[in-house]
Amino acid sequence: MERQKRLIKLAGPIFVELLLAMLLGIIDIFMLSQYDDRAAGAVGASNQIINNLNLIFAIISAGTAVLVAQNVGANNKEEIEKVSAVSLIMNFIVGIIISLGMIVFGEPILKGIGVTPDLMHYAYEYTSIVGGALSFQAVLNTLSAIIRSHGYTKQSMYISAGMNIINIIGDAVFVFGLFGAPVLGVKGVAIATTFSRICAVIVAFVFLIRSMLSVKVFSRLKEKPMYILKELFSIGFPAAMENMSYSLSQTVLMSIILTNLGDMAYITRTYVWQISWLTAIFVIAIGQANQIIIGQLVGGGNIEEAYETGFSNLKIAMGFSIVGAIVLFFFGEVLTGIFSKNPAILMLGGATLMVDAFLEPGRVFNVILINGLRGAGDVIFPVVMAMVSMWSFGVAGGYIFGVVLGFGLPGIWMGMVIDEWFRGICMFFRWKNRKWARRWQLKQEYIL
Repeated sequence: MERQKRLIKLAGPIFVELLLAMLLGIIDIFMLSQYDDRAAGAVGASNQIINNLNLIFAIISAGTAVLVAQNVGANNKEEIEKVSAVSLIMNFIVGIIISLGMIVFGEPILKGIGVTPDLMHYAYEYTSIVGGALSFQAVLNTLSAIIRSHGYTKQSMYISAGMNIINIIGDAVFVFGLFGAPVLGVKGVAIATTFSRICAVIVAFVFLIRSMLSVKVFSRLKEKPMYILKELFSIGFPAAMENMSYSLSQTVLMSIILTNLGDMAYITRTYVWQISWLTAIFVIAIGQANQIIIGQLVGGGNIEEAYETGFSNLKIAMGFSIVGAIVLFFFGEVLTGIFSKNPAILMLGGATLMVDAFLEPGRVFNVILINGLRGAGDVIFPVVMAMVSMWSFGVAGGYIFGVVLGFGLPGIWMGMVIDEWFRGICMFFRWKNRKWARRWQLKQEYIL
């Protein structure tokens, strides 16, 4: 019961925060679908690129989340300040470099992933604005990691809620021309997204300084920052590589869809993607809460409690996933109808979501246990399995089922189903054999 209370306390606000972010993406796509189906598809393509770039920031923020959580468990405030200072400055610098790169090279990158001329105008319009301001997203990712790892998930939720409200209001004003504003379409959505992120960064930083860290936190940069940076990369790089492999594999699949199956299949994929992730959102929240809990337990030396907690959280998440899978299987076409009235899109979306229903329970093992392994500092095994499985089963399998065998978009999803279940079973046995615990104990012996 205590485990469940702790999980709900952390996962509840994370769920609301993720739900708001997910709804924001859905609202963006929905509003643009009323404006032009091509605009919705183009923003989906742009966001695939932007999400890949966000994974570069995740190298630092993932390491930050683990190190801060472990040091919170160990009650080591000095180390928390060192980690926070280094990670904030590093992600800010990297963010500036990537933002400039997106402004200069945005269009060639979009062409490189197969965006068609029919979608290019909208895609580049969005990419140049949102991608050109990714430095704010980089800092926000780090601030959120620090705040959540202290256990302030509710406050992080409030910041996200405020950001999303600003974004939605901006979308409505610029897409539909409310209050006499010009109808800017994709450009308006991009402006609203960027402005809301800037506001969130300001609020999150003020909260961080007032509630957790001293205003003099950046003076810690004089105290061997390279050691902290090495620690951040040793955890963050493998952790981010697992996510990066997933995102890059999805980018390749997106290119396969655009090249071989056409714009209609890609637009349907954009809608299906939003729906499938919406059903998985509480599982994702439990996974992120699981990382915080496991990190704090391991940092405090409570290995047995961490082991039992990982399995307990897995069971809870599986229950939510099965309910979501049933909804997807029987109501996929109805859910696709939220975005489009095109009969071809409705039929294709419904068939694809029926396949996705079998993917969701497999995803649970990966979301919960990979986050648990990450919280314990075991980050190499998940990324190795990601490289093998995602590209062998997800990409190659998707291409064979979808293009070679002619199953189309549902065939692409079949490859993804095999990938999620294969990796999920591997993660289950990794957690069960406790190699992550032995790795932690060896590390502590080395430090001592």
